[in-house]
Amino acid sequence: MDIFNQFWVPRKIYKPCGMFTEGHMILLLISGCVLTFLLIISIKITVEKIDILTKVFAVSLTFLEGIKIFFNFYWGYTKVNYWFPISFCSIFIYALWMSGFTNGYLKKLGDSFITGVTVVAGGAYLLFPSTSLTAYPIGHYLCIYSMLFHTLMIYMGVLYLRKKQINLNWKTFKKFIVIYLFFSVISIFINNITGSNLMMLSSPANIPVKLLHTLYGVNRLAYTGVVFLVYLFVPYWLTSFVVKQLSIRKKTS
Repeated sequence: MDIFNQFWVPRKIYKPCGMFTEGHMILLLISGCVLTFLLIISIKITVEKIDILTKVFAVSLTFLEGIKIFFNFYWGYTKVNYWFPISFCSIFIYALWMSGFTNGYLKKLGDSFITGVTVVAGGAYLLFPSTSLTAYPIGHYLCIYSMLFHTLMIYMGVLYLRKKQINLNWKTFKKFIVIYLFFSVISIFINNITGSNLMMLSSPANIPVKLLHTLYGVNRLAYTGVVFLVYLFVPYWLTSFVVKQLSIRKKTS
């Protein structure tokens, strides 16, 4: 099958999978099935096993991210955007290391990201995969890895929300602010020096939101400010709101 030839090809050899296409829907369905299966077998998972899983995913996703970086250098894609491991969602990898392998304040920083934003951020990407799927075919390593990565983001976020007693309050939000500001400031600094678009803070690229493209055309600094604030507030407080509503319904049912 032709799909098996797509796994390691460079750009522009095959038609990209794209967003809202048949290929995207197939990958989305597979991701949904994988997520459902993982959640079902994890119904009785303990906090101790979640801690082990955190370590396993930290190591394995770092390895897979390394393959992604190798792929880009292998085919000569050396621009910062292609390989540098910082995006809003890639903070998940660093958060796994902090949560799984450190203690004290650093662990709490990792916990705040995994608990507070990974479900919303991971879900947003699966619905609007604006990076790898817009450049590579459905059977490509980067497409498969991207969908798996964000599926695992949701999975770990749900486990932390269900099993770990981490309140999504202002105290936890302040810790999320620290880890977010650390990576966003680095991204803005590198973007200004290299002309890159880390965390999509410089331009909307393939984000399918017309308002952002319009704003970018009017005032690029305003675009950066809006996206910065969206990352900062929307995923965390949307997750907090949904968790509170589910808790209220559970108590009243």
